[in-house]
Amino acid sequence: MDELVIKVPSPFSGVSDVGFSARYPAQAWNERLRDVPFIVEGPPLPMRRLVQRLTLFAAKDSLITATGDDEAYSWTAPVQLTDEVCVLAFRDHSLRDLSGDEAQAGRQYIWNLVRPLAFTFLRDCVRLGGLRLADSIAVVLDVGRPPLVDLELQRTAISVENGTLLLAA
Repeated sequence: MDELVIKVPSPFSGVSDVGFSARYPAQAWNERLRDVPFIVEGPPLPMRRLVQRLTLFAAKDSLITATGDDEAYSWTAPVQLTDEVCVLAFRDHSLRDLSGDEAQAGRQYIWNLVRPLAFTFLRDCVRLGGLRLADSIAVVLDVGRPPLVDLELQRTAISVENGTLLLAA
């Protein structure tokens, strides 16, 4: 798998200048998934509010009791680099413990491999952070050479429910 960058320019309701990108490192298709860093950028006030909500991501396993194939992951705690930039990472846990059900571990691995992690991040923004997403969300897939893939999705394709917290006052 070549390096892939997914960019989501303005996914939050009420603010158009907060966005994020996720960078999948290049790796062989049959090796454990590497951590995928997320870089979130925006103006200081919305970023302060966002980082407060993103701190909940590191406690995902204690906040979400679901045990489906799409739950075999965790998030690192966000690190605020400046008042306008923060980073966190997605961590795959599908192949962490192979002493159990290998078929389930395989399903979890495939789920984490093929689902764009931007969707996982946005879903967790709603269910962990309570954040309100925009009704329409643009996604750009960039493999480092043309063509870029531009998608526009309705929020309901990512999360049926929506949060109530806005990043803008």
